[in-house]
Amino acid sequence: MKKLLLFSFALASVVAGNAQSLSLKGPMVHRNDMENMPKQKMERAAEPRKVGQKRTVLNGIYYTIPGALYGGWTVDGRGYKYSMLMVPPFMDVTYENKMTDTFSSTWSMNGNDITEYAEENGNFISNLSPDGWYYTPALGHRKLPDTYQYNEDNYWVQTAGEVTNDNSLALTYSPDLMMTPADNHGTRWSNNNPYRNVLSGYGFLSTAFLFGTGELDYDGDGKNDSAAYGFEQTFNPLLAPMYLDEIHLDCVTYNNYGPIPAGKSIKAYILALDEEGRATETIATFEATATDTLDFKDSDEYNGSTGYYGTLVYKNTEKFTDIFGNQTSLPAAIPGGVPFRIQFEGMSDPGVSVGAYAIFKSDVEDSYIENGYILFEDGHAYTFQNPLSVNVSLLGQYEVIKVEDKGFLNAESQEDFPADKFNGWNVLRVSADGKTISTDGLEGNENYDMGCAFVGTSVMWFDEEGLANYDVDEELIPDWLEGIQVDTTYYNGDNLTGYNLVFPVCKPLPEGVTGRSCTIDIYGTAGISGNKSIVILQGDAKYEEPDAISEIKSEKAVIRKRGLYNIAGQRLSQPVKGQLYINDGKKFLMKK
Repeated sequence: MKKLLLFSFALASVVAGNAQSLSLKGPMVHRNDMENMPKQKMERAAEPRKVGQKRTVLNGIYYTIPGALYGGWTVDGRGYKYSMLMVPPFMDVTYENKMTDTFSSTWSMNGNDITEYAEENGNFISNLSPDGWYYTPALGHRKLPDTYQYNEDNYWVQTAGEVTNDNSLALTYSPDLMMTPADNHGTRWSNNNPYRNVLSGYGFLSTAFLFGTGELDYDGDGKNDSAAYGFEQTFNPLLAPMYLDEIHLDCVTYNNYGPIPAGKSIKAYILALDEEGRATETIATFEATATDTLDFKDSDEYNGSTGYYGTLVYKNTEKFTDIFGNQTSLPAAIPGGVPFRIQFEGMSDPGVSVGAYAIFKSDVEDSYIENGYILFEDGHAYTFQNPLSVNVSLLGQYEVIKVEDKGFLNAESQEDFPADKFNGWNVLRVSADGKTISTDGLEGNENYDMGCAFVGTSVMWFDEEGLANYDVDEELIPDWLEGIQVDTTYYNGDNLTGYNLVFPVCKPLPEGVTGRSCTIDIYGTAGISGNKSIVILQGDAKYEEPDAISEIKSEKAVIRKRGLYNIAGQRLSQPVKGQLYINDGKKFLMKK
């Protein structure tokens, strides 16, 4: 497999002056600013709605990329000037070449030809270093001047009064930026003028809202046929699992007290989907109450009514309760590799007035990002003919626990490396007395025996207070494995470079036992597990290749519901004697 570590050095000279430059979010476009924008016409949704790439671009030159989410604005309304594809750290990204004649395809990046690094099938794979900024590649044809680049049609920069179309970027890590299904901080070109691509919440419901509260006349007879009880936005599969803290919905309301009356709440259901767009399970249920709002102070007059602008904040209904009765919303775990939908409901409840904003998608985005749909009480689902997605932002973070096996260290390429005895850097052998740890097959080899597992993580293993963000499930490990020790010396938490070194702590073999083995999984926030297991062999235990079922399991992170927390709601790796904890919702005291 050929890979290219993307040109961070080429990018540095371009964005050095702008990458750290934060700018305030501009105002939403209101009804009277929409004259040059496409006229909206609603159409009935087709069921089922297949998830993923819906069409080719006109010239047939394009690629697809899984897990597309953009880095948008922060909670305080600040953000970067670039369109940023959010890529999990420690993850390879495959830009899948969709050209019919892949032999004639070319790849470039910021003007540099990188075709030689493409796979034989024409795809391009990049292995991004954590916490980096990278240009996204451009796909071209040897005999045609046309090229295709991710999000190229929706990225505009205005400098000294001039508007130019520039390269889009891939960002591997940013805990501060909220993520959106489509780019909500670019501008779009219309009638020789740049327009922000964020519309107001005004549309064609009886309330003049775009998505949200109101009724609709389907057949044009002048009578409203049904009320909207909600709306939905579909997201493509993520490259890695993500734990989600909050859902932010930019919206408008006619209520001077806010979108939701006191004592009421409205729900946001996160649904896992199959490839045909059908819901298979509810991942989590979030809700917003009358007090879960930001702003709603600025106003705008329309058609004799006053609209107030702000943000609804949805949080998980699953709570953690400490011994003092204080409740904190737990993060929800969204699996990687699974399309999902957020379905907002309760818009027709008495006293609720919500009009959600939408984003004009670019031609490129429209090929793989689903439109937003309005849900009506008579069972109809309607969308717009123009490419509009709901402006919903996810405040969360990719959870990556990368356990390295083969193809990790350049030692494997050395002529004297004992490849025939090597099963992977995640396979460890412990001596009978439990005192010596070796990389299985490399025992005693001074050049290559590392004696530990290498684990990359998307946050530091221990926080500033020394509490662990990662642990093993004590219920799933044998009693002879006392736990693990972690050396974070070679992990740089500032830019997520380097790896945590993990060592198993095993009891000595009992009399009459010559060998034993087990596997352990590392778990992180919201119970998300690593991509691979760590295999522990003690004594003369034999290594067995994982069966097909284990391999399938290892490729998709497992969601674990249980967890150990202290009374402050912080996740722990193991209890400390003499302190009070909550495990699986039950309080217990670790005795001295």
